[in-house]
Amino acid sequence: MKWVFLLLVLANAGFVAWQGFSAVDAGAQQAPVYAPPVSERIYLIGEARPEGDLLAQSLPEATLEPEPESEPVEEVLSELNQAVANAVQQNAAEQDRRENLLCPVLELERDADRRTVSDALRNNNLAFSQNEITGKRDKYWLYIAAPATTAQAQDIVAELKLKRIDSYVIARGEMKNRISLGLFSSQERAQQAQTMIAQRSGKRVSIYEHERTVKLYELLLDQPISENAWAQFLQQLDLSKLLIKIEKNPC
Repeated sequence: MKWVFLLLVLANAGFVAWQGFSAVDAGAQQAPVYAPPVSERIYLIGEARPEGDLLAQSLPEATLEPEPESEPVEEVLSELNQAVANAVQQNAAEQDRRENLLCPVLELERDADRRTVSDALRNNNLAFSQNEITGKRDKYWLYIAAPATTAQAQDIVAELKLKRIDSYVIARGEMKNRISLGLFSSQERAQQAQTMIAQRSGKRVSIYEHERTVKLYELLLDQPISENAWAQFLQQLDLSKLLIKIEKNPC
């Protein structure tokens, strides 16, 4: 009886052990296997693989994709040369634009001339500033040579007055008794007056050229102006009638 009980206990223990081993194997077979979300088939270490798969795994992924075709060297050089040419052209255009800009200065002797030029600048919407300065300017003095005595000089003045020629006698200094016929700021006007007075008076008229310090009106543009625009503005002025000095002064 004892042996029968012992056999039953051993049998039950063996059955329980077998059931536990079987459950472990079944659970291991049914447990899900993790795999990356790819379309390739997953092989176990002991499984054989096709040669194509082995080759694909042995090569880097980048080598499987076709490389983009590189541009020909000639095209790259051509594009580079074109870019350099465009840059040089733009630089030259910018330099020309800067060289053609002017910052002119106008210097006028007479107030009437200052008003004329100022009005012209305003009419052309050219802002400017004004300064009063002094400077030396060429002058042309017309005269008749001094006679021997002051009385003779007075007689010449009276004779010129009858011919409607303004004149007066220099009373002192190195030019005493000379007959003054007027002071001109333009050599051209002085020469014209010289010819006219000589013909009307029948006397020899001379020109004395010298410099004098005079008051000047200086007009300066507030903004640079192109050379073409400045030339168009000057065409609106009668420069032959103005006592004016013009300095272009490139900016």
